[in-house]
Formats: sequence, C-alpha cells, structure tokens
Amino acid sequence: MLNLSCFADSVHQLPYGASKIATERDMTQPEPLVQELQETLTRLYGPLLASRDLWKLLGFTNPAAYRQARLRQRIPVVEFEIEGRRGRFALTQDVARWLAEQRLSIPQTDKDQEKPNELTPKPK
Repeated sequence: MLNLSCFADSVHQLPYGASKIATERDMTQPEPLVQELQETLTRLYGPLLASRDLWKLLGFTNPAAYRQARLRQRIPVVEFEIEGRRGRFALTQDVARWLAEQRLSIPQTDKDQEKPNELTPKPK
C-alpha cells in the first residue's frame, strides 16, 4: 500500500490501510512510485479526477485557492472539460506522475527512513 499520510490533511478520509507504505520501494526511481500512486488513486477516484477531488490532491487549502490558481494558469496538470458534464477534469495518471515528481525532487535524508513513533511507549 501507498503512504498517503502526507495528504491526510488535504484528502478526505482514506480507506482503511491506505496509509501503510511499501518500505522496499526505491524512492529514487520514479516509475515504481508513479505506478503505486496511480493504482491507489485509480482505486480511490477512478481514471478521471473531478476538480472537487483534484484541488485536495494538488495540495490546495480550499476550492477558492484552486480556482485562483486556475485563473493564474498555475495548475500543474492538464485539465479539460467533458461535453455534457459540469466542471473540469484531469487524468489520474497525470496527477500520479506530478505527485511522484514532487516527492522525488526533494533530496532523500535519514528522516525519510521509517522510524518508530516516539510517542509510542517502549515495551517493558
């Protein structure tokens, strides 16, 4: 499973178990991460993301901030309209690729390694 806990504040409730990470993934290679993100997002949202979900996944604090970014042409993925449907849409695979690129652009440090939660009491 993919760790989407970094999006927990931005995304409505994830299904049970969606916050577990596959620790064997090589974070320096984009394709495994893209594939994992795409599978998870497709399972949660389907192949298309409507703007009502897209603003959360792109990290905007609210729909108004998303609309403002759209007016300023600052949305990082291609959006399109579908005839006969309201709103704008983006492909889940485009969002997955953008999310992976954002994660991989951050230099990896020791903090990226999984650590035990310091708030959890130590076994006696």
